[in-house]
Amino acid sequence: MAVKETIQVDESQKNEPGVQEVITPVPVGSEVIKKATYWRSILQDDLDPQATDGVTTVKLAVPALVEEEYETGETNEDGTAKLGVRQVRDTQWYEIDLSEANVAALQEAVKPFTDVARTIEAPTVKPARKKRTTK
Repeated sequence: MAVKETIQVDESQKNEPGVQEVITPVPVGSEVIKKATYWRSILQDDLDPQATDGVTTVKLAVPALVEEEYETGETNEDGTAKLGVRQVRDTQWYEIDLSEANVAALQEAVKPFTDVARTIEAPTVKPARKKRTTK
C-alpha cells in the first residue's frame, strides 16, 4: 500500500473508511488511562505520487512463465528420482494503488482483452505449485 501520510482525525470520523483507532496509555499521576485517537492513511497513486484523491487498491492477475521442478522418469545414483526444471504458465497476482484516472487508463489498456473474455468468479485459493528456489 502506498501511504503518503497518516493524519489524525476527529472522533466524529471514526467510522469512516480508512480510519483506524489507536489506543495510547497516558500516565496521569499514579494511574494510567487509555486514550483513543483516530488516524486516516492517505493513499497515493503508485504511478503518480502527487495523486491522492480517489485512490483505490486494484488487484491484478497476469499470466507469467515460472520454473517448475518435475520428475524426469530417470533415477539418480542414490536411487532417488531425478528432477528437471521446465517453464510453465502460471498466474502472478499484483496489487497497486491507483487514482481514478489511472484505473480508467488500466481499464482502457485491457479493454481489447476484457471485451472478448468470459466473466468468472475469483478463485478462493490459489493452488500450490512447486517452484524452484535459488540458493
